[in-house]
Amino acid sequence: MSNKLSVAGIIDDDEVYQLVMKRTIEQSGMVESVLQFYDGEEAISYFKEKHATTEMLPGLILLDINMPYMDGWQFLDEFIKIPFREDYRRTIFIVTSSSTSEDLKKASQYSVVSGYHVKPITQDKFKEILAASGQDLL
Repeated sequence: MSNKLSVAGIIDDDEVYQLVMKRTIEQSGMVESVLQFYDGEEAISYFKEKHATTEMLPGLILLDINMPYMDGWQFLDEFIKIPFREDYRRTIFIVTSSSTSEDLKKASQYSVVSGYHVKPITQDKFKEILAASGQDLL
């Protein structure tokens, strides 16, 4: 047993942000592996395919709301319909460049969303997010 989360997921269309966030997560030393999705459609397809198991599903999801094809709101609308196993513990944090009160209010209407953070996410902020996630580390 280690004190690491097994899988974290990043859903964001910004490739530079993805690289920086993946490095931030890896450098934290608190996550075994990172799944990366570049739009909501790609992520939803993965979750629908893997929903019957919890093995490769991220316990922590960092979600952007401004993406092409399927934005973060559309992702959340589809995500909550997936029949995950009852023992799948996941925490979703919106991580976006939007700081509007409308988006913050909309995020609070989703029970699966645990928090809202404006980019960028520093190493210290990531550790705060992980601590706030309530995830049992392995």
